Amino acid sequence: MTLLGMLLANLLVFSGGKERKKLNVIKAKQIALAKVPGATFANVLEFDVEDNRFYKGKINYRNVAYNFEIDVYTGKVINWSEEKSSNK
Repeated sequence: MTLLGMLLANLLVFSGGKERKKLNVIKAKQIALAKVPGATFANVLEFDVEDNRFYKGKINYRNVAYNFEIDVYTGKVINWSEEKSSNK
């Protein structure tokens, strides 16, 4: 192996290889909204990034609050819950 080849190999090792790309906010909201047919972006009332690892949010639609967490790198829904509100 040449000196240049060894330097390039070391550069890849120390740089960690390819950098992981994050899911953008709009795509993350679309993933959550796909689980609530009929809901739109206007129904997403809370949305934030937690620890730079996952998106956390809340959708309110037809008297149900949907809480979710989505992995910022994979787009996988890692937490999902539904809570019906009472109209008494």
